[in-house]
Amino acid sequence: MKILTFLLAWIVPLLASSNLAPAASYPERYITLIVPLPPGGAGDFIGRLIAERLSNALGENVIVDNRGGASGTIASVAVARAAPDGYTLLLSSSTTHATAPVAFKGLPYEPIKDFTHIGLIATVPAVLSVNAALPPKSLAELVAYAKRNPDQLNYGTSGVGSPGQFWGEMFKAASGVRMVHVPYKGMGPAILDLVSGQIQVILDGLPSQLSNIQAGTIRPLAAMSTERSPKLPNIPTMAESGYPTVLGGLWFGISGPAGLPKDVVDRLSGELTKINTDPTFVDKLHSFGIVTTPLGGNDYVKFIQDEISKYGKIAHEANISIN
Repeated sequence: MKILTFLLAWIVPLLASSNLAPAASYPERYITLIVPLPPGGAGDFIGRLIAERLSNALGENVIVDNRGGASGTIASVAVARAAPDGYTLLLSSSTTHATAPVAFKGLPYEPIKDFTHIGLIATVPAVLSVNAALPPKSLAELVAYAKRNPDQLNYGTSGVGSPGQFWGEMFKAASGVRMVHVPYKGMGPAILDLVSGQIQVILDGLPSQLSNIQAGTIRPLAAMSTERSPKLPNIPTMAESGYPTVLGGLWFGISGPAGLPKDVVDRLSGELTKINTDPTFVDKLHSFGIVTTPLGGNDYVKFIQDEISKYGKIAHEANISIN
């Protein structure tokens, strides 16, 4: 009995200090959410809203770190190379995980293998709009105008290899028009040049255009979604205008480095599910023309794979390639 007592007195403290002891609960400190965009715009808005909600749910601050540039690849590389502990996350997007992987040669990350994809959050329907002074008042009139004036219309995007360029090429292929791509460093300058008439056409998410649409300085002609936007109920979809294959939209989710522990993924996934079904969160996004489209981790991975396949086909046909 004395021997047993001695052994217990020696073994129990050892076990308590060993790896067999329960792991500390996650999170224990602040989390960094890297947003692959400069401040402002729909993606940054979604990232900050999610960070605020996750902070409240997790009981630790979620800090937004804006790292724009190179179509989001700088931010994506930083997260792919971060420690897989749940303290560095990425606002993954249609740019970082769909268009950049098919446009950039020698991309320093694999969009599926190098990440743990936790969930899709929201989609930002795209809209084709023109400068208000341009004569066409409908998409059919724009196509006719462009065919009468080949290569005279310029369409602006946030850069080479951006979703906007892919949508422009998609529309050109479906309609047979010839327009010139003008890449910018972000949508802010592109919108300014659209308003001033330096470019004539834009294909981008609705939130970046909404204030100018409401002011009457730009004219929306078609929504690139399957249904009309509640913010633009009188504007037809591309399908209603005769181009059912021209579909596009920005999308955003949460991802971390590959190899995140299951308990971390489960915690984050559970909180995202609660946030995505919170009516106040949903209404906040809807007020800016953003649609909540929640998907869990496995479904998000399949969604990304489908998007890569779609945009890969466009990149091949339009010869979109960045060294």
